Amino acid sequence: MSGPWRLPVNRPSPYVRRRWLGREIRRLREEHGVTGESVARAVGFPRQQLSALENGHLGPDIDLVSGICDYLAVGVNRKTAIMDAAADGWTRGWWASDAERMGVRQALYADLESGTKTITEYAMALIPGLLQTPAFADARLRSDPARHGDRFDPAAAVAARARRQSLVLAAGGPRYEAVIDEIAIRRRAADPVVVAEQLRHVAAVCVNDPSVTVQVLPLDASIRGHSAPRSAYSIYRYRDPQGSHAVAVDTLTKDLIHTDPSEVDPYVSLHSRLRAAALSPDASIRLLRAAAEHLAPTKEP
Repeated sequence: MSGPWRLPVNRPSPYVRRRWLGREIRRLREEHGVTGESVARAVGFPRQQLSALENGHLGPDIDLVSGICDYLAVGVNRKTAIMDAAADGWTRGWWASDAERMGVRQALYADLESGTKTITEYAMALIPGLLQTPAFADARLRSDPARHGDRFDPAAAVAARARRQSLVLAAGGPRYEAVIDEIAIRRRAADPVVVAEQLRHVAAVCVNDPSVTVQVLPLDASIRGHSAPRSAYSIYRYRDPQGSHAVAVDTLTKDLIHTDPSEVDPYVSLHSRLRAAALSPDASIRLLRAAAEHLAPTKEP
């Protein structure tokens, strides 16, 4: 393939498709009992290029993928699925050309959100990015300059966050569900007035958008099994034929991305327990509004 092409609407995440492709190629080798060295030699590609393919790195070589399928005599249907994933993995979304200015981590989330059927999040200490107002997002993005590269531009990052929100919350977009820990509601992560408007915004989105559901997890909630979430995370379910899943786990320095079902399933199970322990959507909206009023009372007309 001569070069990347732009990502159509609702195409699956290129990152997730590359990860699926890598696992499938490795599975093919294992099924046939052949080593990477022998496959690379047979199809005429360097072993390092095959390793990059199996590890889900950028730009899967279409000729390499096709050559592997032919060498291992892959059936028509399976080859079609593999070649489709290779084409998807080669695409470049809107985030790719401006990743350094908007933030490399945010660009990765924009990639993961592409082509999703549902997005499910647990927010531990902050309001999720997909629900943040521009003022709150700007305050947070400027709060720790050391986390960003030299070309990072807070204004570009806020604009990119708004674009992500518009795509996810648009008609035909994914269903969005979030469990927000009460810590994130009470945390004064910006000026009190900014935080109050942020909480009112979350409540308003929940009321006006039927595709959005937010539940607040109270500090004194009794979670089945005494589960204790260790970090914030996002679970993505995709529209691709394989029904792929991914989990992004938020850490201080980088995001851990899981796409293998054995790593995704524990988060899905944990989230079901958090949802069961959280307040109902209606009670959550009331709490959000009350917390906002406590921070910055609404002025009488």
